[in-house]
Amino acid sequence: MWTITCDFLEQPGAVGTCSTDFQDSKVPLLKHRFLLLDGDGEVYYEGLSDDCHSQRAFAPLDDFGRSFGGCTEIRYLANGSWQVL
Repeated sequence: MWTITCDFLEQPGAVGTCSTDFQDSKVPLLKHRFLLLDGDGEVYYEGLSDDCHSQRAFAPLDDFGRSFGGCTEIRYLANGSWQVL
């Protein structure tokens, strides 16, 4: 489960976009901050996810970032620094 919390491109409708399995009652599970970036390393979006380790951790990029913003990379915050997944 994931949601977009910040849109650095300021595109209408991006903030608040979330996964199809998003449930308000499970928002406390969204503990992992992520960034979606383009091929030049420019940050387009920031969000929160419930997973940063399994294949599901790619869902924000696969479900939203690639098609909506042309993003090619996702990074998660781990131990104070952004790590490429």
